[in-house]
Amino acid sequence: MTERALARESTLMAWSKEDVLDAAVRNHARMVYRIAYSILRNHHDAEDATQETFVRVMRYRRKLEGVRDPKSWLARIAWRVAVERGKKRPEISLTDSETTEATVQLRSQLTSAEETLLGREMGMLLESLISALPESLRNALRLSTVEELAPIEIAEILEMSESSVRSRLFRARQILREKLMAVEGKYGTPR
Repeated sequence: MTERALARESTLMAWSKEDVLDAAVRNHARMVYRIAYSILRNHHDAEDATQETFVRVMRYRRKLEGVRDPKSWLARIAWRVAVERGKKRPEISLTDSETTEATVQLRSQLTSAEETLLGREMGMLLESLISALPESLRNALRLSTVEELAPIEIAEILEMSESSVRSRLFRARQILREKLMAVEGKYGTPR
């Protein structure tokens, strides 16, 4: 082969690599952002983590072509980037008294004219309860509920067995159910 033919082939290979990377960004950018946001809970931090994820993908793009499941591969990278960023800032713990206070405020603010806000406020309460879960349970639950990933995909991302993921999901849901029942018992059933 001539130098010119080798150069053209090299250019075509570079374009195909860029096409693979462009396709990964187009197809999975929203998923990467949602994973980052589910961990960081901040729009700007999630955008930064999304950008960092694709910078890492670009750095290792030669591996992308050989990846069997690009979605899981990108999700694993996004997860790691977001967790690394999350470790750089302090975690806020939610105590039982704060949960109780949030519930009291929710009940006291609820009037028939404000019932449309109940869904949003209950969502915030649920998010605060999820944030209070131990990290190992919270991670599996967020990937399951926010990203709607299957236990096998979560197992790949968190690098653990599928049975461990299922166990953590069961335990996390059990804890949430108990806390919600306790809140409901103390303050009555929300309308």
